Parts: sequence; structure tokens; C-alpha cells
Amino acid sequence: MSAENVIEVRGLVRRYGDLTAVDKVDFTVSRGEIFAYLGPNGAGKTTTINILSGLLRRDAGEVSVCGFDIEREPVAVKQRIGVVPEESNLYPELTCRRNLEFTGQLYGLGRTERRKRAEELLETFDLSDKAGARFGALSRGLKRRLTVAAALVHSPSVVFLDEPTAGLDVLSARALRELIRTINRNGATVFLTTHNLAEAEDLSDRVLILVKGRVVTEGTTADINKQVTKVGIVSVVFSGEVTKEALRGACPAVLSADGAGDKWQLQVSRTHQAVAQIISFAEGKGLEVMEIDTDPVSLEEAFLTILEGNSSKTKGRR
Repeated sequence: MSAENVIEVRGLVRRYGDLTAVDKVDFTVSRGEIFAYLGPNGAGKTTTINILSGLLRRDAGEVSVCGFDIEREPVAVKQRIGVVPEESNLYPELTCRRNLEFTGQLYGLGRTERRKRAEELLETFDLSDKAGARFGALSRGLKRRLTVAAALVHSPSVVFLDEPTAGLDVLSARALRELIRTINRNGATVFLTTHNLAEAEDLSDRVLILVKGRVVTEGTTADINKQVTKVGIVSVVFSGEVTKEALRGACPAVLSADGAGDKWQLQVSRTHQAVAQIISFAEGKGLEVMEIDTDPVSLEEAFLTILEGNSSKTKGRR
């Protein structure tokens, strides 16, 4: 294993009967990065996390976490990782403080150390005033915060976050994203799954996209967006009204058009060609282009384009 990699996966396979949930997956995660592991429902994301964290056995392949094989040396791996599942695994009848202390006890921390660590985390996660409250009585946002805090009790090298902001309101999700950045700045490598692609784009250093158990692309957001450079967004305002039919009929580079009258947002292929066609179209109608803006492709747009391009290439797998 490279000293720079905390996770190395080679040829990972996991089957459920006739369904192949993870199919010959390869990737590495570098020390200190935020790595987003993305895909639609059923892509194999949670299966992968369960294998990496020792909750599920692989059928084939090699998996190394922090330099240890998860099946041959599970204790060594579990001492070095923290896992935040999509659904909280804390005890509703225990207080926030007691949940953290009990988690510390499970990881072998001494009484003084786990009490100190619990107080530090309650303060870091702005939960000190909830220390004596039962976990089950907390709001969803506060429950997610404490669940993340519990995963950090033993100061892990790698933190797995499975849909950390799912179901949270805007303010709670924003606060949790900032906590994820703090975790990373403090030295932990973060392995993130999320359906919020704007969140992944905002947080991650690198992204992998999984479709039906197979890796379809991997790299920085910029790398992935370059794969769909033929697709772009153009916002345009004409000096008069036009119709979608006329606009698309005269501009072959316009793939789709949303708007009405004089204001339109267009998804286009080959942005420069599209802009030239739009200007020519306006001149032919005796109109002027009052405003025109081109936007870079977002990760969400790239993700959808890549999924569409791969949907016909993959076989039905879980």
C-alpha cells in the first residue's frame, strides 16, 4: 500500500445471489482528502462502505484500509476508522454525554480519557447545552451532529459518512457540512456518499461515480466536467419573443430549452457553436440578443449526462 493512500481497493466484488452489487471496482483514497463516492440508488455505495468498515465480507478482490486488510486484520482497521451510517446507531434512551462516553468505552478508552473526549466533542459540535438530554428527544439535525461526534470519539484516521445530511433542513445541513470540513482540516480522511451533488461538488477533492456496481468515471470535479464539455448551459435574453420550436429548429446545438417569450435557459452542445447559432437566429428574426451568459457544467449536470451515456452499457445489477 502506498504511504499516501489510506484506502486501496482492487477488483472488489460483492454478490447477493444472482445480483452483483459491486463488480470489479478499483479505486484509491489519498491521505487527508475528502473523497465522494457517488451513484444512483442501488449503485453499490452502501455495500462498499459496509465492506470497507468490516460489516460485510467481499466475494473477491483486495481491500486495504490504513494499511490493513479488513478481513485478516479487522480490529486494526476498526480502531482507525469512524462510521456514520445513514440511520443513527446511537441509543435513544441514553443522554448525549453518556452516548459519547459509552462509544469511547467500546473503543477501549479509559474512563478519564473518554469523559474528556466527550466534553471536547460536545463543545466542538455545539451540543454542550444538550449534554444531559436524551438522544431520542433531539431534533434530526442534532441527532446527526451527535452521530458524527460519536464516530470521532477515538480520533479515527478515516471517517465514513453515508448520506450525512439526508433529511436535514438547510441550516442544519450547512452546519454539518462545515463540521465535515473541520474534521478534514483536523487531519481525518473523509469518505462521503451523498445524493446531494451540489454538496459533493462543494466538499470533495475527488469524485467517483458508480453505476450498477461498476465505476464509470473518477477524478476531480473539473476532470469529470471535462468529460461532458460538449454540454453547457446558455442563458439568453432576446429583444422580443421567440418560441421553443423556432429556437431549436434554427439552432441544432440547442439540446433543450426552458423559458418563454424573450428569456431562455438552454442546454447546448459545443457552447461556442451554440452561441453563434443563437446570434444568427436572432438576426434572422430581426431581433437583438440583449444578454447572453454561458455557465460551466455543474457536477449534477455532468453526473446526469454520464448516467444517460452509461445506462445502455451496463447490465442489470443491484
